[in-house]
Amino acid sequence: MAGLKINKRGLVSFLTLFGFLVMSLTGLVLYVMPAGRVAYWINWKMIGLSKDGWGNIHILSSVLFIVAGGFHIGLNWKSLMNYFRDKIRKTVRLRRELIISSILALWIVVGSIWPFPPLSYLLDFNEWLKSTWLTQDEYEPPFGHAELMSLRVFCKKMDIDPDAAVRELKSNGIEFDSDKETLEEIGKSNDISPMSLYLFIKKFEPVPSADELKAYTAESVEVEFSGTGIGNRSLRSICEKVGLDTDTALARLAAADLAGDPDRTVKSIAESSDTQPIEIMKVLLIEGYEIDYSKNNTNKDVKE
Repeated sequence: MAGLKINKRGLVSFLTLFGFLVMSLTGLVLYVMPAGRVAYWINWKMIGLSKDGWGNIHILSSVLFIVAGGFHIGLNWKSLMNYFRDKIRKTVRLRRELIISSILALWIVVGSIWPFPPLSYLLDFNEWLKSTWLTQDEYEPPFGHAELMSLRVFCKKMDIDPDAAVRELKSNGIEFDSDKETLEEIGKSNDISPMSLYLFIKKFEPVPSADELKAYTAESVEVEFSGTGIGNRSLRSICEKVGLDTDTALARLAAADLAGDPDRTVKSIAESSDTQPIEIMKVLLIEGYEIDYSKNNTNKDVKE
């Protein structure tokens, strides 16, 4: 039975190594994957794994790394204590290294809470990578976690006749038992994304008329559009969504001293004027609206 004896130190070392490698790989994937609302909406996958799949692997590999690291410390406790005692005796010689490492660790923590260059560049790059997945306006769901709503509730929220939607989906070979199933459930059982299901029935969605714009107020714009990802949509797409003439939109932007272009995103227009996407929506939907730039500093962290 001697051949079956397990070397504890070797086992723990390999577990720590593999936990670290898997955790690093999944961390990189999580860094480049699209934002959650987009990933779930388009049924995003990488090498067959969804966002949840990669997230689960990352969590469990992190647990493996932490547990294995704990055992590693336990098995090498005496050696570590002797090492630290020896280093303490040499504190004078290592004082500079200790100060540098402490400052770097603190720098990382502070830079994560209050981003500043160059650490903020990594976070900005992460945001940019996530935005590159939005190659089409349809990739942005009409509202957060729309895929979790039942087909009937989703249709009512989008002003679509549920019965017409059911007929249209079934005529296109989409199989499901009830309109009480969520878009996510219907999509998974038919190997299709919630976005594709929406595109089948989007034609039943009523086109807003220009008259509806008169009812908008600053508050109603925030209620209807905050958190819906409007910043990632092009100006042209927003105009189509709300029934606003493109020329009228450009004229309202110009009147507010904002540079507009039908193919620019709302977020891009907002950033070039040091304001927020929701403020651009107010300019578009409320004639004569003036942006209060004094609020921008308090709204910097608001994600549209």
